[in-house]
Amino acid sequence: MYKLTTAIFLLIVCWASPAICAGSLKSTKGPVFTEYGPVFKVEQSDVTLIKGFKYKVLFDISQGAENNFNLNRRIESVARFINMHAMNGVKLQDMDIAVVLHGSATRDVFTQQAYQEKFLDDNPSLDLVEKLHAKGVKFYLCGQSLYFQKGKKIDLAPQVNLALSAMTISTMLQADGYTLIP
Repeated sequence: MYKLTTAIFLLIVCWASPAICAGSLKSTKGPVFTEYGPVFKVEQSDVTLIKGFKYKVLFDISQGAENNFNLNRRIESVARFINMHAMNGVKLQDMDIAVVLHGSATRDVFTQQAYQEKFLDDNPSLDLVEKLHAKGVKFYLCGQSLYFQKGKKIDLAPQVNLALSAMTISTMLQADGYTLIP
């Protein structure tokens, strides 16, 4: 019954709006990051963005890329956040973004040299981390995760601040008014 209901629903949607079924809804990159952060333009949103609103956001990222050769899509979500809001008129200076990394995401902020020594390849997330940082995104790494994985501070990209723990820096940032996006 479920398959039949789903099939009928899809037929109605395709009949009423052939553009959806034809795949005309495509994501776009930019305006801030043209290589990262694909987003969709939402034409008829029921929620209006507040002019001059200051987005103070904390991204908590504990999962690394699916393998050592892929970009960490959770870090790319930060670029998506920036692109979608900039696309809708939010100024970059109205976005105060912090990223706290821990767990398996630790490796995604290693320098190229440290990453190559540990994983025998280039760090696919480092370019994105550098570009996000250049636009004002702050990065913090859990010291507990770094040392648990037998890393050293020298292994970290210069854009990354080492914290005592993810729990500690997350608590401090939230007390400073950042909204957590897990």
